[in-house]
Amino acid sequence: MCPLEIMNNFILIRKIIFAVCCFVLSISSIAEETKLKADDLFRIDHLMEINVKMLPSDWEKLRRESDRNNRSMSRIFGGGASSGKRFNLYKADISVDGEIIKNIGIRTKGFIGSLNPDRPSLKIKFNEYEDQSPIVGLDRLTLNNNVQDVSLASQYLTYKLFNKAGIPAPRVSHCKVTVNGEYLGVYSHVESVRSPFIKKHYQKYPGELYEGTISDFYPIAVQNIEAKNGYTEKNRVQALKLADILETKEGFDLDEAKKYINLEKFVRFWAMESLLGFWDGYTNNQNNYYAYSNPNDQNRFHFIPWGADGAFTKDRGPFSRFGSDQNQPKSVYSQSMLANRLFQIDEVKALYKVTMVDILKKVWVENEIIDDIKRIQAFARDHLHSRQNRLDEGVEKLITFVESRRSDIESELSEWPVSIQNGPRIPRHSVKVGELTGSFKTKWINERMRDVSGEGEADLKLNLNGENIAITDLGSIGQPEELRRWFGGRGSGAPRVLNPTITLQGVSEDDGKELTVVITVDRKDFKSNDKAVSFRGSLSLRDINDDQDGNAFRRFMSMKSLEGELKLITVGMNEGDSIIGILKMDVKESRGGFNFGNRGRR
Repeated sequence: MCPLEIMNNFILIRKIIFAVCCFVLSISSIAEETKLKADDLFRIDHLMEINVKMLPSDWEKLRRESDRNNRSMSRIFGGGASSGKRFNLYKADISVDGEIIKNIGIRTKGFIGSLNPDRPSLKIKFNEYEDQSPIVGLDRLTLNNNVQDVSLASQYLTYKLFNKAGIPAPRVSHCKVTVNGEYLGVYSHVESVRSPFIKKHYQKYPGELYEGTISDFYPIAVQNIEAKNGYTEKNRVQALKLADILETKEGFDLDEAKKYINLEKFVRFWAMESLLGFWDGYTNNQNNYYAYSNPNDQNRFHFIPWGADGAFTKDRGPFSRFGSDQNQPKSVYSQSMLANRLFQIDEVKALYKVTMVDILKKVWVENEIIDDIKRIQAFARDHLHSRQNRLDEGVEKLITFVESRRSDIESELSEWPVSIQNGPRIPRHSVKVGELTGSFKTKWINERMRDVSGEGEADLKLNLNGENIAITDLGSIGQPEELRRWFGGRGSGAPRVLNPTITLQGVSEDDGKELTVVITVDRKDFKSNDKAVSFRGSLSLRDINDDQDGNAFRRFMSMKSLEGELKLITVGMNEGDSIIGILKMDVKESRGGFNFGNRGRR
């Protein structure tokens, strides 16, 4: 072949390669254009349709899950470390406005009041089972059931107003949700605070990203704030430094605090929570917030609102350390560590007032807010589930709040500064108060027993607060765990398949108090082994005639947690099977947070 022919062939090959590349790029471009985009899913003039198809058996498991047998209850109210792995994921296919997305991961979501087996809130992860990005700008869907937001408007309004005030917040739209042909009603579709959100608003990712659920920046409790990415799990540097500063009771150093928080942004976030009556947010309840240490802002923390179905209320909620005191200011929430410390500083008080005045002038426009409420009411009315029968009631309450809130706030601004009760609510945490060691030899029964005295054998040594406590009349039994239903929730108890528990009971020789030890083991771990197994354990030592014994929640709050070593020498879950074990455990007591009677003092 002559050189000219070679050259011509080379040119031809280049043309072919170029044409193929153009074709591939065009196909890719077309595919990208056919993809759903995040902006399409947050239109205010459109009620999105989401259909889920999954195995009926998986759906029944999902809808009845309740925070993995109340582990989160124990963590939150018991002061334990945060986990984040609270619910199981199941495989499913979904369609979003007719666009089918296969092999997604779906789970229930929520905590305490929002858990509901009839209409569970849902979290959908696109890339759980395969690498896919079907929606440009989103890596998951968060669908809230609005159980606590009967107006269907609170979340939408809260985040819209935060964004209008210059505080990044999730976008919200509404959707109709159907699972396996069962219509579940109108849900709120809330933008998740994950990588796409952070990159959009803060450009750089990752920094330290936390989700706060009944948790706050305090040295002994900062580990309870849930890390939301791998970077944060390894690098809690900024959080620990901020916690150290906030621990200071006297001589709080504002200049040092400014190194770790964007003060202007936080005050604006704070004023918005107070104005909106968001009792279950960070500044009042140390709950429902994200905190991001922004690399573009010297790694200072920026706060992001979350879980806003509790906004637009005039009281401070059931867990306020101020109780039902109506004399507490409406304009300033101050129960969190950061808000409370900052409000002791005159400079911050002045900045707070200026910020609130600005928000009332530029953000809080009553007619616009009420128009949004009525718009949502109108388009949702014909698509409600039978359990969504309080829409009009919720709308009326919401409008009343909006119409009166300005005068409530301005009356306090006119007599500024307001006074607040000193001291924040110390976040929930646990401290070691004793040790429990011993052994047990008993049997398995299939029906639960509350009184196990006289059953089996046990030998226990208990030390509490430096004192040895002699226990007599010890009994023990292996049995299914107790089914708990917190706050009367229909679906907030344990799942149908109950885990095994070891229950030990006895009586204190000194004062006649009843000792109850409950140790729960996952079914998969409940087998004979010479190695220690993981468990969840509690200890209570109480007067059976105490008034609080009629209140399950108060009983729960008074329990001490157990951590340490459990060895199961012999086990079985058939009626009469032998169960033998050895335990060596630390006894831990919860401090701060919701402790009734001390209102959160350390």
